[in-house]
Amino acid sequence: MADPYDSDSHSRYFLIDDDDGTDPVLGIKHELEEGHRLLPAFRDVDDVFEVDEYGHAVNPFEELDQEYRAEQRLADELFEVIDLTEDDRTAVPKSRTRTPSDEEVLSDWTFEDGLILVPHMTVELRPTLEESAIEFLRILSIVRVFDNQRTRVVLRGWGFRRSRNLQGRLPRKLNEVCLIASMSTTDRRGWKEQALIDIELGQVMLVRNLRITNADFPDFRFKPTDYHRLGKEAVKESGVLVCRWRHEIIHQPGKKTAPCEWTFTRLLEEDADDEFKVKDAQMTNRWRGSIIPGGSHDPHADSPGMLVDLEDDSSDATSSVLKPGQRYTAADIFAGAGGASRGIERSGCRLLFSLDHWAPAANSLRRNFPDTHVYEKEVTDFVTDDLRADHCYPDILHLSPPCQFWSPAHTVAGRDDEKNIAVLFSCTHLIEKLRPRVFTVEQTFGIIHDRFKLYFHTFLQGFTRHGYSLRYKILHLNQYGLAQTRKRLVIIGAGPGEKLPPFPPPTHSKTPEIDGLKPIVTPLEALSVIEQTKRGHPMHDLDKVLRWDPPKPRWDPRKPVNTITCSGGQNYYWDGKRQFTDLEYAVLQGFPTWHKFYETNVKKQIGNAFAPSVVRVLYEHIVRFLRKQDGVAGSIVTSSEGCSSPIDIPDSEEERDELQYLGRGGIGTEDQPVMLDDDDDDDDVVEIYSLAGSGWSSGTEGRPKRRGRDTEVIDLDADRYPKRSRYDRQMSYDEDGWEIYREEDFVVMDEAGTEEDPVILDDESAHWVI
Repeated sequence: MADPYDSDSHSRYFLIDDDDGTDPVLGIKHELEEGHRLLPAFRDVDDVFEVDEYGHAVNPFEELDQEYRAEQRLADELFEVIDLTEDDRTAVPKSRTRTPSDEEVLSDWTFEDGLILVPHMTVELRPTLEESAIEFLRILSIVRVFDNQRTRVVLRGWGFRRSRNLQGRLPRKLNEVCLIASMSTTDRRGWKEQALIDIELGQVMLVRNLRITNADFPDFRFKPTDYHRLGKEAVKESGVLVCRWRHEIIHQPGKKTAPCEWTFTRLLEEDADDEFKVKDAQMTNRWRGSIIPGGSHDPHADSPGMLVDLEDDSSDATSSVLKPGQRYTAADIFAGAGGASRGIERSGCRLLFSLDHWAPAANSLRRNFPDTHVYEKEVTDFVTDDLRADHCYPDILHLSPPCQFWSPAHTVAGRDDEKNIAVLFSCTHLIEKLRPRVFTVEQTFGIIHDRFKLYFHTFLQGFTRHGYSLRYKILHLNQYGLAQTRKRLVIIGAGPGEKLPPFPPPTHSKTPEIDGLKPIVTPLEALSVIEQTKRGHPMHDLDKVLRWDPPKPRWDPRKPVNTITCSGGQNYYWDGKRQFTDLEYAVLQGFPTWHKFYETNVKKQIGNAFAPSVVRVLYEHIVRFLRKQDGVAGSIVTSSEGCSSPIDIPDSEEERDELQYLGRGGIGTEDQPVMLDDDDDDDDVVEIYSLAGSGWSSGTEGRPKRRGRDTEVIDLDADRYPKRSRYDRQMSYDEDGWEIYREEDFVVMDEAGTEEDPVILDDESAHWVI
């Protein structure tokens, strides 16, 4: 195996005239300047974005209401760019039109001019006018095809394009190429099979030398002496080509013109040619140093944790056991009021710090996460300030950066341009500073539109130039348990040497009887948790809520609400008589009822948030993925705040019993476990709850709250819409043995009950008695 990083390696960094330069942001600046030059062509979008009473353009990404209206108007055009339909997991892939019996594999092919082609050679193809045309082919087989009484010979293999022709998503480097793979969501074959394409012999122009490697740029590229001796054009036309990336364009069956997902994946050791392989562990070590399998947080250790040198064959890096309380660490940048932070913490990660420059949001963060450090500052200051030692290199990072750069209303230079550029650059600097193993990004889906692509691709290049793999798609959040028609662009990234996690499969469906998923959560079901909360919640004052007379049209609460925006959007309570309360807006946005908001601009804090319930699903999935890659097993991980967030990987089915230890300072202890009674008898179920720090909780430690199995849950419209109580569902597990929880699985109250006066649920009246 090659070692390009050895001190005697022949490969050294050198500057050529179409490299981006040694400054990692110069290439990004090039893309941004290109975008500024083209922006005047987008003046025809005035009908999409609004202006104020003075005719000044309103920034659509500063207020989510404007963003939402823009998304709605762009949706029709976006259908030509991206498949916005929901995931169709039940579709059956089309069968192959040809079978091996229709083909004959040849050992070689000789052209009339004497050129001989054999498998594993690479050829350059004749140029075409198609923007996405394949430029090079690595031949994997030569096949004679018998098709419709016609015989022809094709070259079958992987197609490549120059990285500089991928619209700025990868750094523009001479003779660097990217493997292109067209994939299907329902095709069970791996990328190596799905990426195969057939090329006619007449498209071949000449033979090229291609090296497929997982090494960092510029290793294994052409020699500096060749460049200086032959010149740039000669190297471009005949020099060594190097592939370090794979671009996957993923479609749903029958929708080949509109992709639903994209990836830019750094090749791994298993993908590279034998003579150009580098250990994946070496790539990870060079980027962020050794890792701690199972997570960097160990509450019982004086030091951050025992680092494992992944390159040390003597260390058992592939088989570890989690220590009690060991968790992956995470950080949340542009955190707002803590939507993503809440979901991250409830997934079982240890939230090291959050950052937001807006005072109301920072105050909300402090109220909800007393054990998490909150940076209240501009991100541009954060990237230049010294970082606390215990905040360095979190395992996972979340980013929700502002979107001014993709606003088509920004057609002329403005006073905030320098600030906007600095914020754009901050994402690439954040990655360089924090070096997470995995990161996530959430944004408005409208930025994928072609008119914004130069800015969006600039944003993506801020990650790829550091060697991070990317996967991005538009998620329908109602497929992950949110009672809204909300769609967001979500990006998952993985650092050098790391495998790229897939998106979590949908958990909810409009057709649960067909695909076996949970039914879509309705507003009626989502808001039922409020009815179980003690009256007097500060965000649920029905006496102060806005009411209408005459009422607005009634609507069916069994259908999702429209997207919750900074002002609440066009949503109101289903009887048409009043607005939703702030608590109802928060619950519909995926917040637990005990999440606290600073009193100023509450609706804006809610509307700007990444839904915590969705983030929890996403991060539990990422944690599960990282554990599998780390080869760890055992132990139970819980969130550090009051609501339980169990993540358990049992070694066998027999280890799953009815005693679940749910949460530190949350629900149950080892001495006083939560009893999950799944029997069909009529015995009461005893549940032991402990107060959860500063949140809303129920019961007291040491004094149980009793609730009968036949307890009825109060429903404001019970005669119209029947509702399931907590005891209508049993604890369930996913395929890996992880418990699956829903928000309504936990009854929460406003610090109700004392040791002398516990909360009792009266089975006869079904009312709370204090």
